[in-house]
Amino acid sequence: MADADTDAKSETKPEATGVNVEELMLQLASAQCLAEERLDLLMHCRADLDNVMKRSAREKEDNVKYASLKLVSKLLPVLDSLDVAAKHDEGSKVLYMQLLDILSGEGLMPIEAKGVRFDPYRHEALFQVTTEELEEGIVAEEIQKGYIFNNHVIRFSKVAVTKR
Repeated sequence: MADADTDAKSETKPEATGVNVEELMLQLASAQCLAEERLDLLMHCRADLDNVMKRSAREKEDNVKYASLKLVSKLLPVLDSLDVAAKHDEGSKVLYMQLLDILSGEGLMPIEAKGVRFDPYRHEALFQVTTEELEEGIVAEEIQKGYIFNNHVIRFSKVAVTKR
């Protein structure tokens, strides 16, 4: 047993194995530097992957949110026709309200125009009307109703604006 202890001690001595302590220290430093570089690269790759996943989730959410935009845009002329017919016929008014409720459920909202201050981000001024009844810059008449779809204007309200 004493022979085994002396053999183990002789193997751990650097002089006995022929390896220099300084060489081992350099190899260790080199290995640590390489490990730090690879860890840094791994962290960057992980951050890039997280960013790609977040961007993909946002794009998917937007696709779902605006999937019905094309259909809703095509239905706007039908909605306009029903709106005009609803002023003359009670049955058309019911159809108009039903269609508007369905489209509202998809994210469509009419833009308020008549009697509000002109907003170039929501209204398109077709002409001006001279009047003393309303102050300047107020929408006097709505020519064509505008709509917002999920917080984006898809059609501006065509309006007549007051001037003094």
